[in-house]
Amino acid sequence: MKQYLLGADGGGSKTAFLLADIEGNPIATCTRGRSNPGDIGYEAMEALILEGFSSLCRENGVKETEIVSIFAGVAGLTSFKMNELLRAAMEKLFPCAHCDCSHDGMNVLYGAFPGGEDGAIVICGTGSSCFANAKDSVYRIGGYGQFDLTGNGYEIGKAAFAHVFRTLDGRDAYGVLAARLDEKFPGGCHKSIFDINGYTKTQFATFAPLVFDAAREGDPAAIAILEQNFAYIGELITTAANLYDGKPYSVALAGGIFKDPLSMEMVQKHVPAHATLFPLEKEPVLGAVAKAKHQYVANQEATPISSFLKNSPSR
Repeated sequence: MKQYLLGADGGGSKTAFLLADIEGNPIATCTRGRSNPGDIGYEAMEALILEGFSSLCRENGVKETEIVSIFAGVAGLTSFKMNELLRAAMEKLFPCAHCDCSHDGMNVLYGAFPGGEDGAIVICGTGSSCFANAKDSVYRIGGYGQFDLTGNGYEIGKAAFAHVFRTLDGRDAYGVLAARLDEKFPGGCHKSIFDINGYTKTQFATFAPLVFDAAREGDPAAIAILEQNFAYIGELITTAANLYDGKPYSVALAGGIFKDPLSMEMVQKHVPAHATLFPLEKEPVLGAVAKAKHQYVANQEATPISSFLKNSPSR
């Protein structure tokens, strides 16, 4: 019988699905809308995830019984035990599969360390968080919503607007960053302040590249904004070092702000010398499939012992 893996990466804007062979080699993909249950509710999220998996199988001639392992990493899933409900739903639809699900950070973690190796990842997009795998246990560091706000595109973009408005009354000096922002709005930012006040996190994050550009031109305000945010990211990475007993460890950097080369230079100043940083360029859904493969292999290795114990006579 043929054997296949399924993976899903769900977030606040879209959900990617991947069908792979037993070695994790991609076969087919599909995309659906956002799946964060905090945005669309649990029932809608469950229906979307199951439909995406079912469609991949149906359109590629794969039977549900040929799926041996599935992992779905969905933003916001671990709240209120929703992961337990989704796991049960996946097990019902795919009775022969080892099913698991968690937050989308696991996709990035296994994208960077597909074999479950020790290591940490930092995700910085419109939000920021750090996850570290140490001796097969996963730890979360930072990223606690409104109580932990720094180190992401949203905060960098928002801080840029705070600066340009401070220049209106003389609290900040007008420079390159303020000029770059003013150029984006007819008559300057102050003419559009009511519209800007209504921006979403994603909209603020789109202005983060202007801060990097201004910092490269030596703008003091831009440099200060980036220093504050990358110091926070460095704090996450430095805290992760405590899990590795002083030994060298690798850290994958994922998210929009790390696409700028200046980001690596700035964060490097705030981390231990034995932390090796590298940008993660894999799509997170590949990490979901890597996690599915990892749990399948672990289950296979445990099966002979389980079978022996199950079939052994009582003593």
